[in-house]
Amino acid sequence: MTGESIRSLGDILLQVLAPIVLMVGIGFLLQRRLHLDTKSINRVVYFVLSPALVYSSILSLTFDPSTTGRSVLFAALHMLLMGSIAYLLAKKWRYQGGLASAFVITTILLNNGNYGLPLNLFAFGETGFGYALVLFMFNALVGGAISIFLAIRGKSNGVAALRRTLMQPIIIAMVFGVFSRFTHLAPTGSLMDMISMAGQAAIPVFLLVLGMTLAQTDVRANLAPVLRLTTVRMLVGPAVALAVASLVHLSGVAYSVAILQASMPSAVNTIVITNEFDAAPDFTAGAVLMTTLASLITLPFLLFFLR
Repeated sequence: MTGESIRSLGDILLQVLAPIVLMVGIGFLLQRRLHLDTKSINRVVYFVLSPALVYSSILSLTFDPSTTGRSVLFAALHMLLMGSIAYLLAKKWRYQGGLASAFVITTILLNNGNYGLPLNLFAFGETGFGYALVLFMFNALVGGAISIFLAIRGKSNGVAALRRTLMQPIIIAMVFGVFSRFTHLAPTGSLMDMISMAGQAAIPVFLLVLGMTLAQTDVRANLAPVLRLTTVRMLVGPAVALAVASLVHLSGVAYSVAILQASMPSAVNTIVITNEFDAAPDFTAGAVLMTTLASLITLPFLLFFLR
């Protein structure tokens, strides 16, 4: 690396990743020292702060329809390819039952909300945040439906999975946000200000909850599958994203955001889903921890390439 390249990489680490690592680290230390009720705090994020962020962002951000459409197509193709790769690898390695389902879930359900949104905001500003939000909502809706279906297959049916996914607060907020944007029927004055303030609070609390969750995770169980999943998610995922982004003709900030969002570690929500339906939750927790740790190595170099 040249001196300029090293300075550029250092700037990325200091200006983009350092604030995120700081907040995650604070959450980690808080949990280790104070043993907070992570589940209750996560519910505040899930039922209040995340929906407020989605709703207020849909109303306030500017989206280019053509680029947004290509971003959604990118997300769909990337999820299809990564899900297929994970499914085939799970069969090759003879994973059965809950572990096979969890392997696919942790491959396709990405932490592009409480990790990806602040990262894209710091790296690419409000424009990048807008496209990151679109990809986050797609992953939450489609990835969430598929993940719940995989976790409960054999115990329930696809209709139940779809119904449960559609009742997620962020999905409801997305529907109301789109409705308000196109009909111009939206809260005004201090009520809208309060919704926006709640949405702004979501970003730092996202990161605190991520740190708190990691503090409760033990990676020693299922180490070999966890390492395999980490390789697929953090190395194969970005490679597939680069190919798909070129295929759908993304460019500029939307291209960079798409690659970055597709290169995020496994979502914390995968732990919630696999715990709820007893689909290898120990493996899932280890996968979230290891992919998050790996992202501290892969994402700085990816950002250096994208910027």
